[in-house]
Amino acid sequence: MVDYRSVPTGQFAFDFGEGPAWNPLTQRVSMVDIFERRVHLFELRDTHLIHRDEFATQGDVGAALPLADGGFVLCEQGGVFLRDSEGNRTAVCELPVRGADVRFNDGKLGPDGKLWVGVMDYAATEGRGSLWRIGRDGSAQQLLEGLTIPNGLDWWQNEFWFVNGPAEDIHCYHWDESGLTPTPRRFDTNGTPDGLALDAHGEVWLALWGEGRVDHFDSSGAVVDSISVASPQSTSLCFAGPELDTVIMTSAQFTMTPHASAQFDRAGDVFVQRVPQRGRLPHLDFR
Repeated sequence: MVDYRSVPTGQFAFDFGEGPAWNPLTQRVSMVDIFERRVHLFELRDTHLIHRDEFATQGDVGAALPLADGGFVLCEQGGVFLRDSEGNRTAVCELPVRGADVRFNDGKLGPDGKLWVGVMDYAATEGRGSLWRIGRDGSAQQLLEGLTIPNGLDWWQNEFWFVNGPAEDIHCYHWDESGLTPTPRRFDTNGTPDGLALDAHGEVWLALWGEGRVDHFDSSGAVVDSISVASPQSTSLCFAGPELDTVIMTSAQFTMTPHASAQFDRAGDVFVQRVPQRGRLPHLDFR
């Protein structure tokens, strides 16, 4: 097992950094600061992140997913929106769950060209969360219900790996155009799971909230590598760079006391680690 110690930018202290995403066409890494309602864009130069731009959203933003044309799919408290490269916005649909106390959480564009995204309430009430598949025409299909914090998600062939926090495990489903079918496969996580990504071999890399690390699981569920993050609230990750061998990890200050924040001066920063494994190209199509 290899233990890595990631490098912070030393420049940022996001309240709730989340959802890093790599766009190989624009050569930018993007990420959100959920409750600050900001999307940040970085250039990755070797293993250094350089902040190049940012823009505001009109509501708390659970995910900002890059598109091939340089635009974004924005999952905001008020609904799903398209933002083009000039900053023009178009509404796709409202939140599929009604209520002032609900919001989008983690989301990704899937291999089917749809937006897969979780909905939860602000209090993270058990049973009020759900997972949805949304099309560019605004159509919405509920895939899972009775969740708490719908979180990390990714696909490998016909497998769909998914986190329903704060339960300390990851579940595998089979997916197709009709929906999801549970499978017996699951991994224990030894900590509260958050965002995840699958590498080029279909193995899971998982950020652990409250643990300050990202774990790499092999196909049997054993942890074979671990990346430490000098911020206890590690939130998510993506593979980036020309070779997809650089792991970008976000973190948060959210829920940390002033005493805890003083102990971790890089809380909320963004972290970088090069690894021998390779990630996969993201899905940049929304239809």
